[in-house]
Amino acid sequence: MKRKIQLGALLLPLCVFNFVSCSDDDAKDPSDTITLNMMNEENGKTHLGVSDVFINKSYNFKTTSCYIMDAGNVSGLGVKAEPKVDNLGQEVAVSPGHLYQIFDGETLRVFPSGKKAVQIEAAYYKAYVVSPIVNDEVTTGAVLKYVLTYPEAKGLPEVGTIIGTLDEAGDNTEIELPKDAECYFVEHKGSEEENSFDIQFENGKLKIALLETTNRTYGPYGTYNIYIRSGDVFTVVKLNIGI
Repeated sequence: MKRKIQLGALLLPLCVFNFVSCSDDDAKDPSDTITLNMMNEENGKTHLGVSDVFINKSYNFKTTSCYIMDAGNVSGLGVKAEPKVDNLGQEVAVSPGHLYQIFDGETLRVFPSGKKAVQIEAAYYKAYVVSPIVNDEVTTGAVLKYVLTYPEAKGLPEVGTIIGTLDEAGDNTEIELPKDAECYFVEHKGSEEENSFDIQFENGKLKIALLETTNRTYGPYGTYNIYIRSGDVFTVVKLNIGI
């Protein structure tokens, strides 16, 4: 599967399966839908898109670099479904009528809370199993419809956003975030520079103050990554110290 693409989430007479709600309009295929005869590993071993996902001889989706979510039985590829990453697997049964979400492993991150999230601006596949392919009463694959899609940002800033530049002790910056956000200051946590910053997150505002003057040799100095999660999606923003 392409990476970060650089590879480049309801109503009506209810049709609810897990987190998916759908209607006839929802079930219409997206305009860029691709239909695929996906043969299993004993009959050609077709891969899904540019991922390493294939169907093995046990009639399961199998992958080593991606993770798969079975979203359950739905009415079609067009149902609205936000990405869910709480029950992922690398071998998942192929079930006709089910919707699947397939994520590149490099676009997923586990936060200190233990919650997983997928990066915004990172493409993932939605795939819908239409029917099995049967030859001489033997199942040899499945007919799929799939599309490349992106998570909604949910109010998170774009990946790579610079949230501030701090130079002297007392300098500070702040940014508005969703109130359910979880923030992880990677280089700060548990490092020798842990006492160089005061980091507060309250009422949807992330506030960072520099407590020490920058030092090119011993730090704090450079560009720091801050990972921010809201629900099942995350972004990474940048904080410049002394540059």
